Amino acid sequence: MISVLTVNYHSADDVMLLVESVRAHPVQQPVELIVTNNSPEEPVRLPNDPVLPVTIIESQNRGYAAGVNLAFRRSAGDIIMIANPDLRVGDGTLDAAAAYLDANPDVGIALPLLRYPTGDIQHSVRTFYTWPAILHARSPLRMLKRQPAFFRRYLCLDIDRTTPSPVDWGLGAAMFLRRTDGNADGNADGIFDERFFMYFEDVDLCYRMWQHGRAVMYCPHIECTHAHRRLSRNPLSKSGWRHFTSLARFIRKHGGLPRRPPPIVHRHSTGIT
Repeated sequence: MISVLTVNYHSADDVMLLVESVRAHPVQQPVELIVTNNSPEEPVRLPNDPVLPVTIIESQNRGYAAGVNLAFRRSAGDIIMIANPDLRVGDGTLDAAAAYLDANPDVGIALPLLRYPTGDIQHSVRTFYTWPAILHARSPLRMLKRQPAFFRRYLCLDIDRTTPSPVDWGLGAAMFLRRTDGNADGNADGIFDERFFMYFEDVDLCYRMWQHGRAVMYCPHIECTHAHRRLSRNPLSKSGWRHFTSLARFIRKHGGLPRRPPPIVHRHSTGIT
């Protein structure tokens, strides 16, 4: 079974479209979708469908990471997909992700290629943060048409989009992993570290995967559409402040800005060298 996990926070219309996109593309194996509703004052109502059962968990808002973990604990799938409400899956997305993880036992996380609703490619994978990248991302220089080489490397702008490639981390808008890897730390609470209310839970998860010798792979043959809004773009906004506090928490947790750990085990299937 594949379990698709998402969290609703004032985005019920998006959740409906995510569910419709999953229902519109039949999968070879059973699929369930679990929604943690972090805005219980606005109930999520979805039509019943025996082919794609949807479970809605009412919860007080303890953050995105906690919401995903709550859905994870209620799920039954061997393959887990973490999906933002504003994500849409395409034809063959779930089957391709499950097949890739089955064929590559050393991979901990498979990250799909994301496209904007316009069809343009979304630059969704990254190298781990450096101070130059952090400062440049928050400066007006970010708007320049030509980015400096160090920032292009951070954004993985020149990555090969024809074949799977190892990356440091990718946006948590869409992640595929095995249930067993979701508990790789022996954390009974779930996949994400709930100390991250919002933002950096995806960076932290990918770093922990690499620490455990599990590869994080960008898989451009797997595609999703993501209406990425970048609410944290404005550093003076509430989302911008949450992004900053999560960065500070990430730095405290890992004693600075970490680099990708060297592979513990080398296997040819991922192409890691």
